[in-house]
This record gives sequence, C-alpha cells and structure tokens, in this order.
Amino acid sequence: MEGPGPLLVYIAGLDGTGELFYKQAPALARSYRVATFRQREQGRFTYDDLTEDVAAVIRNAGESRATVVGESFGGTIAMQFAIRFPEMVERLVVVNSFPRFRPRWKIKIAAAFAPVVPPQFTWLLRRGANLLGLMMDGVSAEDRLRFFQTVRGVNHKGHARRLRLIAELDIENRLSEIRAPTLFIAGAKDYLIKSVREARLMAARIGGADVKIIDGAGHACLLGNKVILADLLAEWIAQSRRRFEE
Repeated sequence: MEGPGPLLVYIAGLDGTGELFYKQAPALARSYRVATFRQREQGRFTYDDLTEDVAAVIRNAGESRATVVGESFGGTIAMQFAIRFPEMVERLVVVNSFPRFRPRWKIKIAAAFAPVVPPQFTWLLRRGANLLGLMMDGVSAEDRLRFFQTVRGVNHKGHARRLRLIAELDIENRLSEIRAPTLFIAGAKDYLIKSVREARLMAARIGGADVKIIDGAGHACLLGNKVILADLLAEWIAQSRRRFEE
C-alpha cells in the first residue's frame, strides 16, 4: 500500500508481480491509495481464483470499491473482475490487453511447451523478448536491470499456468456486461499484441468506454517515459465529468 487517497488496485501482467509498478505508483500515490500484490503461483489456479484474489485485496484494505488497473494479462483479470464483481469497481483501466489472444496457435504452442521446457531455457527466451520490448519503450539501463532482477524471481510454474489461462481465454462476448466507466490505454508500437486494434474492439463492445492511444509507446509502456498513468487518469476523469455536466 502506498498513498492516502481512494483505493487503486494494480493487477500485473504475465510476470505476475506488482513490484514492476514502481515507475507509476509514486505519482498515483499523491491521489490514490495504491495497492500492488503478487499473483498466486502454485497449483492449477483459474481466472475465478485470480478475480477472487483481487476482491480479497480490496476487502483487506477495508474498502468496498476501487479503481482497478490491469496491464496485459492483468487486464484480462481486471475485465473478468469487473464482470464478476461489478459493485466493487469504481473505474476500470486496461493497458495493452485483449479479450482473446490472437493468433491462437502461437499462445497454444507457448502454453504447451512452457511446463516442460527447462526453466533456464525459458528464462533466456523471455529475457531476449523482454529486452527488445524494454529498449523499444526507452526503458533506461538501470530500470532494465531492475526489471530482470525482479522477474528472475517469478515462479516458473506460475508463469506457465498464466500462459495456459491466456490460451483458453475468450471473453469477447461478455464485454458488454461491464458497467464500470472504462478506459483502454494502448501503445501504438506494441509489437507483442495489436493493442490499438484490441482496445478499439473492446471499447466498441462496452457502452461509453474510452480509448487512449499512446504514440511511440510499446507493450512495456508503464516502465518507459511516454506514459504517466496518474496524468492520464486525471485527464480522463476530468473529461468524463465535463461530458456529464454537458
């Protein structure tokens, strides 16, 4: 927990650790009480388990509602949380995410091989892919080092299980059930997923949802210097209030 304001819960991406929110949390903590956490890593956990964990974070903070921010894989949790627990979502913010991973065959192959490939080999593949993305987002050498030190401690089995959940995911037809004010943030240079296309597709299925496209930003935009989430949230909330007053 960091900050004194209304609760904001961050749900991490595939690496599953809220420690990687360290670039965004300090500015947000001026206006929010920012909660980050490490996702469960053991056993055959499901999306239901992961959404229950988000609900537990909110309740343990002594609150009944929160602004929920989900990044990438965390965005898939956040959207399902908004569907399952609509009364607990003040606002929903989804960063570089998707309701269904495309193309399916790629994620299915990754999910099938992840549990059986030696962790050391998997780590080398992830390191190479992440390094390219971090450099494209202008992440400094110091922050890249911190990123790799953090994700090195991520449980291999937990990572593999999250890949399996992505391979099985398809909530496109349920997006219309989301009732919370929703903002989709997409990096225009996200080469891992087509974030702009996905954001527009998802917003079209949710009445009144907004889309913010960040020029020059990629999949790791929350660690780079092109996205200050606190500013984007403040701008979005102000615009929403002006629309309401009109």
